[in-house]
Amino acid sequence: MAASFHLKTILGIFMSLCADPHPLVHFWALESLKRIVDSAGLTFSGYVSSTIGLLGQLYVLDTHNAETGPLASSNLEVDLETTAANVCCVDAIINVMGPDLSEMAKPRGMVLTLIRQFQTESDVLVLVESTRCLGNLSMYAPGHMEFEKYVKRLQIDLDSPSPEIRDMAIGGLANLMRRDAEDIVRTANPGLEDKLWDVLDQNPAQETIKEIFVNWLSQTGLSDTAGWIQRCNAVLTKAKARVDTASQVEAAAKKAAATDLQDEEVAGFAAGAGTKDEDASAPTSSQELMRWQVRLFGMNLLNSLLDTVVKESAVNEDIPALASLQQRISDVVRVAFSASTANVVGLRILGLHIVDQVLRLFGGVPDPDFTEAMLLEQYQAQISSALTPAFAVDSSPELAAEAINVCATFVSTGIVTDIDRMGRILKILVAALETFAGSTETSSIGELKGLSPNAQVMVRMSVFSAWAGLQIATAEQKYLVDVVKPHVAKLTPLWLSSLREYSRLRFEPDISNNTSATPLSDDLETVYAALNRETLLKFYQDSWLNLVDAIASLIDEDSEFVFDALDGKTEADSNGATTVSRGSDINYREEPVAFFFVLFGLAFEALASKPGADSATARAQKLEILQALKRILRPSISGNAIYQEVIFNETMDLFDRMILTEPSNVQTVIVEIARNLCVGHPSSRQGMSADDHLSDDIDQLFELTRIIVLVLASIVPGLAESPRPVRAEISDEAVTLARLSLDALVDASEVFPSIIRADLHACIFQIFVTIMSTGACQATLVPQALPIFRRFISGVGTEPSDDTKKQIRSTLSRFLVILKNAQKREFEASLPCEKNTILAGTMLITSANTAFEANDPVLLRFVTELTECLDNPMTTKMAAGCVRTLLVVPIRSAAHPAILSRLLPRLVTFLTAPSDLEGIEQSRTIIAQSLTTALSSLPTEKKLAGFALLIPTLLARAQKETSDAVQKETAARLLELASNDANAFRGVVTRLSADQKTFMERVIKGSQGPRQEIREEVEEKEPTIALKMNF
Repeated sequence: MAASFHLKTILGIFMSLCADPHPLVHFWALESLKRIVDSAGLTFSGYVSSTIGLLGQLYVLDTHNAETGPLASSNLEVDLETTAANVCCVDAIINVMGPDLSEMAKPRGMVLTLIRQFQTESDVLVLVESTRCLGNLSMYAPGHMEFEKYVKRLQIDLDSPSPEIRDMAIGGLANLMRRDAEDIVRTANPGLEDKLWDVLDQNPAQETIKEIFVNWLSQTGLSDTAGWIQRCNAVLTKAKARVDTASQVEAAAKKAAATDLQDEEVAGFAAGAGTKDEDASAPTSSQELMRWQVRLFGMNLLNSLLDTVVKESAVNEDIPALASLQQRISDVVRVAFSASTANVVGLRILGLHIVDQVLRLFGGVPDPDFTEAMLLEQYQAQISSALTPAFAVDSSPELAAEAINVCATFVSTGIVTDIDRMGRILKILVAALETFAGSTETSSIGELKGLSPNAQVMVRMSVFSAWAGLQIATAEQKYLVDVVKPHVAKLTPLWLSSLREYSRLRFEPDISNNTSATPLSDDLETVYAALNRETLLKFYQDSWLNLVDAIASLIDEDSEFVFDALDGKTEADSNGATTVSRGSDINYREEPVAFFFVLFGLAFEALASKPGADSATARAQKLEILQALKRILRPSISGNAIYQEVIFNETMDLFDRMILTEPSNVQTVIVEIARNLCVGHPSSRQGMSADDHLSDDIDQLFELTRIIVLVLASIVPGLAESPRPVRAEISDEAVTLARLSLDALVDASEVFPSIIRADLHACIFQIFVTIMSTGACQATLVPQALPIFRRFISGVGTEPSDDTKKQIRSTLSRFLVILKNAQKREFEASLPCEKNTILAGTMLITSANTAFEANDPVLLRFVTELTECLDNPMTTKMAAGCVRTLLVVPIRSAAHPAILSRLLPRLVTFLTAPSDLEGIEQSRTIIAQSLTTALSSLPTEKKLAGFALLIPTLLARAQKETSDAVQKETAARLLELASNDANAFRGVVTRLSADQKTFMERVIKGSQGPRQEIREEVEEKEPTIALKMNF
């Protein structure tokens, strides 16, 4: 920064030195000038034009050229590459100017002229640096350069004999194709893609070319899926001309020497290859396939393409890429089959992995041409043929493990649901299970012999994991029950013993396998494998969750043998006794099953540990672990172990952290677990007859409810301890989670000991009141919360204690406060809040009516507010529905007469004094119908008084509202009253005035007139029809 004040002076000195005729001086002056430009940055922009002019003059000077320079210094000029230093200065100026090049016409023109001259040079270093300049120009000012010529120049440079020029051309293409690969391919001459594959075949370690194809795939994989499938297929089968005879002999000698130096596994591949590749797609004797590294990279691209389609289809099932992939499924299967039968193990594993992805994508898709069959059913033979070599002599443990997974995927996807038609694929799974179920030291699978101890563990865990996946899939694919059922009794102890071994490796590294039930052999290789903890852990970590999920699914099915296995009992005791049935008393047990702590410890440790690099995969796995933990933490498995102080406190701390950091789907499972732990708590089963552990139980129950409330507090703004901004709306996932949490709280309140139940009731009332008063909850959460609120009130209001009565009255009082605030219309959701509040208050009165006294002022005030809402066009419909509920729903309490005495005068006034406001007419119809229903259900001795009130009211309404609809509706109500109690109706009618009687007759006859005319018209037409038919 200090030198920037002297930049002009420094620049003048070095410019004069650059013009010095001596090569040593002007070369190092140019190098220094480049460093000055780089370090000065934007402060150099004022000197750009003069510097470019100087560089142009220096380029044409004879003293700065190796061919025309003085003889005395010509050797120095050749060694120091002055022209290359000149190009480096131009490149530094381009980087300093950056995007400003698009606006600076004169400097840009001078730079482009210089670069065109540099491109005519023959020196390799000058050409490399000038290409770098063009690359930077294409980034800063792509619209001001001859882009097409630049691309074609890079394409030509790919054939350059100079490796530096080739590498620079590859780098330039990589930068261009990172932005728009398709445009570059269209701009270049035909054959660019083939040339890139050829260059990669010459040097498979060239990562830049791989980066070109990876970027190209990420840009166009979903839009040109069929093209990429064809591209990968071409790479796998593409042939090239062989080298000449002398080169062949030399290559053969090198290959023979290399084979001798390889390990036994590679030698086995070479010996067992035979004529495997000599199929229809194999090249002729004068041709050969591309290198296996290139073919492996092509398969990796196809694998990445399938991964991308899988991820996108999970979000949107109608993406065009999925349909395109389905149309080219035969090509994908053929490519995977070719790869799975290659000589290279990596290719074979990747081929099987692609088969597995295809099965998962299209396993349940019917054939579009023959809908009764599955799309992949026609490829069963190819899939079986691809799996069979995985268990051959020249296979490998990794390949066998992958093949086992593919077999399980094929069986579980539903391509073939008939066991007899599954053929070799199911037989492979059964044979592998029989092999590893008998002995833990089996050293072979199929024809693959001599497995090392580590390889045995890897293959064994893949077999157990594959069968566990089938057991998990039985929940959706019912035909799998027949597949798994014959073997599940044998599998369950194997799954549990594998989990026990994993827990020992995980938590007791010093003990390792030495404490296993089966003693290890004295072989040095076996001892070494037992100590190789990290290697073994990887095999278990890839499979343990599947095993836990399988056991959890068996627990859900209440399979008898799974509880015996969890208790450490074998399938059949040594004395031949049959398995003892669990009985009904095992649902609640004091002690946990023998394997509970193994399962719980693995799940807990996995949840508490840090997530891996792939956070999305870690989150999905965390959800699966929680789902399994929910099944394990049931009284029939865990007993009371989870309620031990240390275990319970650690579990609650873990749940606390996860609720604060994990998304809503994880929180949902935690709420379900907390609810189950509440309902299954010992205090809820013992009835709390003894007070020995009451304080501990209270703490645990409140801790569980606190977990649930913590979830609610993260959704409902008013429940949080510290104020936080109110969101505009609550998402659907949050609404679902809140509904589940409210349900869980209500369920917990039913099992709480009576001594502390009132405290929880107060909390629940507070939560519901807060939800009702929060504007953000009105449109989404309140409609979901009201049915739960009704269920809660129905439970607590049946026989309420004094404390509960106070809480109910206080809740109604707070509803009135919320109603008054909503009527001020001070916030956006005021109107929905008003409607929801009167509905909630009505629910409270009807469900907990025994909590109110005869003339409760809070109750009467709410009824008054409700009737006032009838006169508001915005709330009249909801208020009319609530009034109908109060009138029709039977309320057997002292408050019922007070409600009627407060309602009836206001309802009569509402009916007889019609308003001109729009929307109120329908409410009057509802009120008239509700009054008719309510007064018709009165005792016989009270009906006369009720009819005496209602009939004049109906007539008065009909006199003031003369529309046909009101007249007909009034007649229907009067006829309904007459049919309900004729004596009472007659008694009221006789007391009416003559005008009222005449009007009532006119109303009733008016409603029946049209029917009578229709009947007479039909009677007149009947003889006419009869005459026409009388032949």
